[in-house]
Amino acid sequence: MGVFYTLGGSTPPLTAIKLNQKPVIIMEHKERINFVLDNYKSKIYQDQISFGKCDFQIYPDFTSDGYQLKVAKYNENILSKDARGIPTINKDPNGSAGKVFLNEHVFHNNFDLALVFMEELRKGDLSIYIDEQIYEDAMIDSYLEEEYERLTDLEDTDLQESILAEEDLKDELYNNFYD
Repeated sequence: MGVFYTLGGSTPPLTAIKLNQKPVIIMEHKERINFVLDNYKSKIYQDQISFGKCDFQIYPDFTSDGYQLKVAKYNENILSKDARGIPTINKDPNGSAGKVFLNEHVFHNNFDLALVFMEELRKGDLSIYIDEQIYEDAMIDSYLEEEYERLTDLEDTDLQESILAEEDLKDELYNNFYD
């Protein structure tokens, strides 16, 4: 299979595997999630203190007869003012200004909620509050892992395409020199 070696101290977060003379970095779970969040310049918060301070919020709410539903929407307090209280440009693409609309922001199914989470994350530059239980129930970690795979596959594809383009250029230069 190849030679294994590790990077860093006694408990490294990264492991590199040497395959066909090219080292492949294998990241641990948390590092992969952080990679995705860094790629989209976004942060996830799960503490109640951050609830009203994030751009986008995913939280549980209850109907008058006690059924739990999940809400995913932009925070109207963040949308209308910046940290100094100055009005800002609206980040809300639907123009709801943070209001809850049953047909747009309320979810019963965790799968749909996870898709909305990923859609908003991909927009980038966002702070997202997500309730801890919803995070687990909607398996957000799994979606972030899949996004990591997608992003690294894109990087590998770009790298492979650039290597092939460089080889084509070398072949073309070689052929032109000897023609």
